[in-house]
Amino acid sequence: MKQIEPKRRISQFNLSENNRLTYIYDYSTKRICMEIVCVSLEIKIKDDWVTILRYDNHHDGVLHRHTIIAYNNTANIVDYNGTKRKGGFTKLLTWAIKDIQSNYLIYKRKFIKRNNLLLKGIEVEEF
Repeated sequence: MKQIEPKRRISQFNLSENNRLTYIYDYSTKRICMEIVCVSLEIKIKDDWVTILRYDNHHDGVLHRHTIIAYNNTANIVDYNGTKRKGGFTKLLTWAIKDIQSNYLIYKRKFIKRNNLLLKGIEVEEF
């Protein structure tokens, strides 16, 4: 029996002028989400878009959050705290998108606070 490769969808929209959400997922021929590749929050620093937080279910099939620690490094903390873990992938994808839409300013402020010294002299819009 021939195995059908899933298709990939990539979408992106601005939350504000300096904040955007990108989501990538694989889906079946029946348009059912099969894997959440990435739901990420990106902020504009100088003229670059920098990912500061992302959700995926890539490693173990369970939705989890990656919080980027530092502006100059891609090291991140992986956690499940407060993350919806039950439901189909489509429901989890929707939850991750809504979480970032609702909380992006909180996530951004925490990132800026953690990186106060690294961002010294660099203007980063709070909103």
